[in-house]
Amino acid sequence: VHSKGLLFGIYTDRGSSTCAGRPGSEGFEEIDATTYADWGVDLVKEDSCNAPDTAEAAVAGYGKMRDALNKTGRPMVFNLCGWHPWYAPIGAALGNSWRVNWDGQSWGAVVANAITTSRLGFYARPGAWNDPDFLLGSSMGAAAYLTTTQSRMQFSLWSVLAAPLILGTKLLEISSYDLETYMNEEVIEVNQDPLGVQGFPIFDNCPSQEQLLESTLGNIHHDDNFNFNFNNNNN
Repeated sequence: VHSKGLLFGIYTDRGSSTCAGRPGSEGFEEIDATTYADWGVDLVKEDSCNAPDTAEAAVAGYGKMRDALNKTGRPMVFNLCGWHPWYAPIGAALGNSWRVNWDGQSWGAVVANAITTSRLGFYARPGAWNDPDFLLGSSMGAAAYLTTTQSRMQFSLWSVLAAPLILGTKLLEISSYDLETYMNEEVIEVNQDPLGVQGFPIFDNCPSQEQLLESTLGNIHHDDNFNFNFNNNNN
């Protein structure tokens, strides 16, 4: 994977089994973390299926994997997947990013996740991010995809929200349009601003049609602002 210029991410679950019924990491955190380090893994996504869906249980379960990953000595991004906004106040103590809503596998879900994330900016900072789920893209070979306009809208919005930019599509079947979208250096620069300030609504009449986000980009354009106008008309 690394020889292709890519980073290596892997999936597990804090419960007894994954959402697909495969073995989870509950009770095996140290051996799993050591294995990931030996394999050269760069990112670990840990889901929450088949585990108690409470803050107390999440702190205990994710804390075990956090400690096991840190013990290996290999830097690995730890992506929590617990589906609730209540992860935001505790997420930074457990990992590097945390899901704040359900899977975003349709345009309606993308919009809902963006709105939830926009209200949690206080908890985002360098090394700790609100996660509204993966970027879907518009490539039809993927299990879930958006229109071309929606996919580009999502990428721009995720960048302003300082969200993790992780593709949820098949790299071998990605379209030239999506490649152009996701290789836009100016949009990526907004997302990767060293200050780590998440965009916030300065005008919001949801659940109506318009949402405007503003993000201060200190180290990119000095005191300039980046404005993003989001019209949710299902296109």
